[in-house]
Amino acid sequence: MNTTERGVGGAEAEAPETAPSATELWFTMNSLVRDHAAESRSRIDARIDMPFSRFRALRRVATRELTQSELARRLGIDAPATSVIVNDLVDRGLVSREPRADDRRFKVVAITDAGRAVVDSLVSDPAIAPDMFDALDEAQRRELAGLLGLLRARADA
Repeated sequence: MNTTERGVGGAEAEAPETAPSATELWFTMNSLVRDHAAESRSRIDARIDMPFSRFRALRRVATRELTQSELARRLGIDAPATSVIVNDLVDRGLVSREPRADDRRFKVVAITDAGRAVVDSLVSDPAIAPDMFDALDEAQRRELAGLLGLLRARADA
């Protein structure tokens, strides 16, 4: 089966007879996100009064403080573009930017209470997620969250 066309397990939700490779799973996850990014982005844009690039950055620092260079790497953008985004978020009161205690050359970007409120309001709104999530019940969403948490922890290690 070609995962780029139908995804792991095909259109039906049956478990595969053999475990798919990590690469198959990665391609399927990547395709799901990219294929539905515009839908999700338009739902987010309808709720917030800032460019989506700002929300992407805000989400990254919502999980943990990052240096500005780490944030640039995670967003896949260059340092000047990151400075523009962070400056705007600071001006909006959604993040703070302070020199790192052990090396003042690095700037640490952290979410503020106001920034957390923006993120939390979107995360708690079920209408933001693409419709494909309607296929999952509460237990399945909890299981998926646990698996994604494992992947996130490994990626951040």
